[in-house]
Amino acid sequence: MRRADGDTDGELVEVSTDGPRFESELEALVLGAFGDGEDVEGVWDLEYEPDEIPDWTVTIDRKDGR
Repeated sequence: MRRADGDTDGELVEVSTDGPRFESELEALVLGAFGDGEDVEGVWDLEYEPDEIPDWTVTIDRKDGR
């Protein structure tokens, strides 16, 4: 999996998929949902209770322009 890394000024870097890491789990989730015909592209707001758990915004953009 490749991702932009803040430590490299946003350049794409290769990320190891050894072990149960966040990147590999996210990749499996997105590929599985896409394979099942789900529309995964978009902005997803994740809001949690209690307030001690941070809320997140996840953006999934397709790079091939379709």
